[in-house]
Amino acid sequence: MKVGLIRGAYLSQFEMQTLEHLLGRVELEAYRIRGNRFSTKTIRVPIHTLRCIDDLPMLLSPKLGFYFDLFLQAVNGLDYYHFGLERALASCQIAHTMETFNVFSWQALQAKRRHGTRLVVTVWENRPFAAERFAAKRRMKYEVLREADLFLAMTPRAARCLELEGADPAKVRVWSPGINLERFRPRPRLAEAMARLGLEPDDFVFTSVAALRWEKGVYDILHAFKRLTLDLPGQPLKLVFAGSGPEEQGLRRLAARIGLGSRVVFTRFAYDEMPTAYNLSDVFLLASTARPGWLEQFGYVLAEALASGTPIIATCHGSIPEVVGDAALLVPPSDFLTLTAAMRRLVDDAPERKRLSSLGRARAEAEFDSAKQADKLLGYYQGLL
Repeated sequence: MKVGLIRGAYLSQFEMQTLEHLLGRVELEAYRIRGNRFSTKTIRVPIHTLRCIDDLPMLLSPKLGFYFDLFLQAVNGLDYYHFGLERALASCQIAHTMETFNVFSWQALQAKRRHGTRLVVTVWENRPFAAERFAAKRRMKYEVLREADLFLAMTPRAARCLELEGADPAKVRVWSPGINLERFRPRPRLAEAMARLGLEPDDFVFTSVAALRWEKGVYDILHAFKRLTLDLPGQPLKLVFAGSGPEEQGLRRLAARIGLGSRVVFTRFAYDEMPTAYNLSDVFLLASTARPGWLEQFGYVLAEALASGTPIIATCHGSIPEVVGDAALLVPPSDFLTLTAAMRRLVDDAPERKRLSSLGRARAEAEFDSAKQADKLLGYYQGLL
């Protein structure tokens, strides 16, 4: 069985840690474009880079590339069109793409029509009727919705959205990506990592692993942490923001202005260092909040924190509740006082932290084991043939 994985600019080591389990059982080939948004250095699946209609504008200027994409969406829906993709997929029994509205999903549909290639579409999008602003884009999306052979919805919410848009429920499966449970598991804190970040052995550490963007609730986290330090003045509390983004300087300025400069750490971890980020944390925070045109989707960081046995506080936003189940404390979005109360609860209650840690690891083993998820995926592939 030969499977072509088409991810456009989104081929990632996060997703491939599941799919790589199929190597040796399935002939896998991945297709990406030059402007891929993630590092592919550690991916073991053979990768082909295809020329893309956006290459030249993006090379000249990201801003020019953005407006060129918008123009293509409005005129013909061919933004991120992959040259030669249909020909490359002619020898594949299965084409596995991402999102119904991506032009490369529609290109894979042409391979299905001409060569009989089965079409599988991974769907992260959990907002119904998304990406339908332009007629050409909308037409392609609904051709894919009608004719694809299988939809793999990353969360139940994504599955319900597909059905709302008219996808055949018999073709929809809820299938979450997995993570490596050996890499992400409970471990003691690494003294070297603690020292590098200026953390003391007695510090109670809250960690947020997320892009430093407003919609990730990073200001709510900072506000809640400040309130917590006022409520518990004698506690050695620290907050680690592990990530980068447009709000970094604003967060740094605010932390300094409100007297948190020595308590808040800004850092970044390479992906192979991510287990360390969770293991040094007493509590993991994800405070995503509403923004027009976006909802939190699956969230690999949640699965990684669960597997690491790190107690989680997160918001009831998008698909977060579906990922964490009963293994986390959930609070409303954009409510820093309720977030503060949850943070204080876990500072004060060691048995509750231990309970959430055990529940999290058990949930990760049951739902997000990359080897088990790969076996399920192979079964779906085989069912199509």
